[in-house]
Amino acid sequence: MGAPSAFPLDYGMITLVDRAASGAELPSMNRSLLALGALVLLSACGADAPSDSTVTRTDSAGVKIIVNSRPDTALLWTLEEIGVLRDSLGEPWLFTEVSPARVLTDRAGRTYVLDDDHAVRRFARDGRYERSFGRKGGGPGEMEFPTALMQQGDSLVVYDGGRGVLVRWGPELDPINDIGLRGAFEDVRQLAFRVGGVWVEKASYDSLGGMVALYGDTLPGAPLMQVAKGKPKPLSACGGQVELMLPPFFSPEIHWESAGARILASVGPAYDLRLYEGPRLIASVRRDLPMRAPTLDDLARIYPEGIKLQTPGFACTIRLDEIQDQVGVAEQMPFVQGVALLSDGSMWVRRSLGRESPVLDVFGSDGAYVGTVRGFGLPVGLLPNGEVLVSREDPDSGGFVVARMSLRK
Repeated sequence: MGAPSAFPLDYGMITLVDRAASGAELPSMNRSLLALGALVLLSACGADAPSDSTVTRTDSAGVKIIVNSRPDTALLWTLEEIGVLRDSLGEPWLFTEVSPARVLTDRAGRTYVLDDDHAVRRFARDGRYERSFGRKGGGPGEMEFPTALMQQGDSLVVYDGGRGVLVRWGPELDPINDIGLRGAFEDVRQLAFRVGGVWVEKASYDSLGGMVALYGDTLPGAPLMQVAKGKPKPLSACGGQVELMLPPFFSPEIHWESAGARILASVGPAYDLRLYEGPRLIASVRRDLPMRAPTLDDLARIYPEGIKLQTPGFACTIRLDEIQDQVGVAEQMPFVQGVALLSDGSMWVRRSLGRESPVLDVFGSDGAYVGTVRGFGLPVGLLPNGEVLVSREDPDSGGFVVARMSLRK
């Protein structure tokens, strides 16, 4: 194993170590492939794609500005399902939640999924279940509120937001000591490692509202992007039994996902995707679509039966008209509801709300809009053989499966 290099993130509180050059098997996870930076750099910043009158390309202080004016078009690429992740009996493995932040792949073609029961599942290259590790608790290899699965050096890592620690397993998937996040890293909402650095999302709230910010490496410095959540308003519901303070619904959020040395991020409401190489902005990818104000129907897509609250001895439903009248909605409806960045440089954007039929916009590595596809969730991984992993709802159970898709461009 090569000598470890100090992670460039040491404020006297913690020092993280990057062993990505060690050549070990586990570091081949799709978030830290050493060759990825060069691969994506060539595909995204090389020669422009063939001329397309619906794509306008300019340059502003070294940042590529790519504006796509083509209206919604059926995806030009072909996606075909060839199988799903399945259990030892060959039945589809059902998940309650699947997102890009909870899935990893390695160069052996195996898939790791952070499941909702505080365990990580590993599946073979053919999608067959192999093993599980991790459980609920507060010791090594245990989690309380896991939100992200990642790889750092020769360790597999889960961010446990409940305890504010990085839960780790070694190359043989044996639990090793946690790393506590202290000082500038306290109260982090989400984080992801890259080769030579880390991205961190943080939030702060006061009586005037909230601020969500995304940082690249230097937490005490200026964020890469930030967004104000708006001043919270009082909500009284369920016959006065529920009193809440909430910002307007559909207030802008930061959506982001990383791959290798890059991160794709969006902050609503405009359709503007920001592509960063490390902490440096290199491209802005946009779609020229008309804005609109959110409506009560948009709330109903997320909460078709209202917002249900239930605790031992108490249950009620907050009606949507109560939310609209007392809290209200943002002035503009955000276009982007989620993003994914694959290791081939392609960018995927979810535009649909809640559990309604997913609507995904797809962009090539050159930033050109390739088309829109429906019926699949955001891609959650890319296998070495080019298969794309996507989530889709299982109609019989209401849960989700992870499907292996062949992709032809």
